[in-house]
Parts: sequence; structure tokens; C-alpha cells
Amino acid sequence: MKRIAIGLAVLLAGWAAPAAAMTFMTVEHVCPIGGERFSAQEMGSGTSFGHFLDGRVYGAIQSPWPLVSCPGNGFVIYKNDYSAEEIKRLTAVVASDEYQRMRDTDTSYWRLARLLEAVDAPDQERAGVLQRATWQASPDQYPVYVQAAAAVFARQCPDAADGAVRDEAWLYCQMLRGEWERRLSRFDAARARFQRLQALPQQLLVAEDRARARRQYSAEIEQQLQLIADGNAISVMAVDADAPAGRDAAAGVAPARQYRDAAAYAAAAQAAADTAASAADAAVAAATAAADAATDAAAQAADASEQALREQGR
Repeated sequence: MKRIAIGLAVLLAGWAAPAAAMTFMTVEHVCPIGGERFSAQEMGSGTSFGHFLDGRVYGAIQSPWPLVSCPGNGFVIYKNDYSAEEIKRLTAVVASDEYQRMRDTDTSYWRLARLLEAVDAPDQERAGVLQRATWQASPDQYPVYVQAAAAVFARQCPDAADGAVRDEAWLYCQMLRGEWERRLSRFDAARARFQRLQALPQQLLVAEDRARARRQYSAEIEQQLQLIADGNAISVMAVDADAPAGRDAAAGVAPARQYRDAAAYAAAAQAAADTAASAADAAVAAATAAADAATDAAAQAADASEQALREQGR
């Protein structure tokens, strides 16, 4: 089973090599809370073609990675092994009226954040979960989810951090905070933050093997400043710092300066996202159909075997 990777260290995955394709598999589970047995169709791998400025990837992939919940009680399975103390605390949370109401009102990653809070998980773990919850959020949920995520991230990368703790993870964390400020139309705060960050990719990412990331960070900071200048608070796909001239525009991921009209930029971003979502939906449908066909074939084989045995007994 694919387990959720969390923490600031893995939030830099936007520049990691994508998986080969989106694949699915049927996985058998035993719910850690209550022992319910069930099977679930899960994503095994996916391909990302790029990412939004808040870290969510797009392509032949579901983003965030879908979580598995126990059908009976709604517990979100997030790792393989739990201590006795964790089971005790988690059981109490899952049995609560609050948690059961959350199954209808909140997203899976938001519920997972509640579970991590119950077991006193460190901020480093909760940060990635809350970030992913913002990707799932409805317009009404978004400000609440962002506020919670930003509070945890602020403790991970405080503005007053001295030079000894300023590294790539700190830079990425700061950029996420600036993205959330922009998305909530806090343009003055976002502008000041990204202006402070402008020189840092060159200062913090000095290794030769981080040249690609250095260019990407710098390009996204400039993109953010342009979006802020335009008063643009929409969700936007990140530019590709190494894309050939004109390629991003053809893919609907053009720099903000090429879309001075926020509505036009939003339409281009949505078109590319819709294309990716259609590919993901098609893959899900194909995987489901294949699983159903395999089940039917197995049933037919069993029937044929049973018939043969009856014939032999006559």
C-alpha cells in the first residue's frame, strides 16, 4: 500500500522525476480501529507534468495522493503500525461525534490532520498533511484550512530565522506562506515576502546539482510578484523555468505577464487542469473495468470447474 509521505523534507517533490504512469491496484486492509476487513482500489503510481504554486501537481495523477478510509468508522489509514497508546487515542477520536460529523463536512486530509493532532504528531508531519488538505478544500473551507496550515508552517520557517537555519526547506516553506497570502488577497504581505526572497535562491542553493531548482525558485518568485502586481488571487500553475519559448503558452501554463487579464489566465489554467483530470478519470475507469473483468473471469472459471466436477461425478 502507498503510505502518505509527510513533513517539510518531502514538500520539495515538485521538482522530482515523475513516476512512469498512473496505475491502480486492489489492496486488502484490516482497519487498525475496530478490525474491519475491506478491500480498496488504490493508486499505485502517477505521472506529473508540472505543479501549481501551492505545490499541488497535475497530470495523469490524483493530487493529493488519495487516502484510504475504513468504510465503517471513517478512520484514515496513514501508516502500517500503531502503538497501543496511539490506538487508544485514535479510537477515542474516531468514536467521537465530532469526527463522525467531519466525514460529511471535511476532507480526508483535514480528518487526518485531526488524527495526527490526537497523537501529538510533530509539526513537521502535520505540515504536509495540512498543505494537502488545502488542495482538497472547497471555497468555503479554503480560508479555514489555509489558516491552520499557515500557522504550522510559520513555526517551521519563522520570518526571523537566522542564517544558520535558512536552507532550501525554509525557502520552500516561506514561498508557500507567500502563496497563501496571495490567494487570500493579502497582497501587501505577499509582496513584501517575495521581495525578501528574491535573492535567496542564489544564496541558499549553491550546489551544482541544485541549479535546476535554483532557476525554478527564482522563476516562481518573479511569477508571484507579477501576479501580485496584477491583483491576481486565483490558483495558478507554476511556470517552468527551463521550458522552451512558447511551450508553456501552448500547454496553458504561460507566465503571468502573458496573461495580464486574470480571467484569461484562470481559463488557461483551468483548461490544462481539466485535461489532466480527464486523463486521471479515464485511467480510473480503465482500472475499474479491468478489475471487474478479472472478477468476472474468475467467477466464470469457477463455474466451469464446478460444472466439470459435476459431469465427472455422473
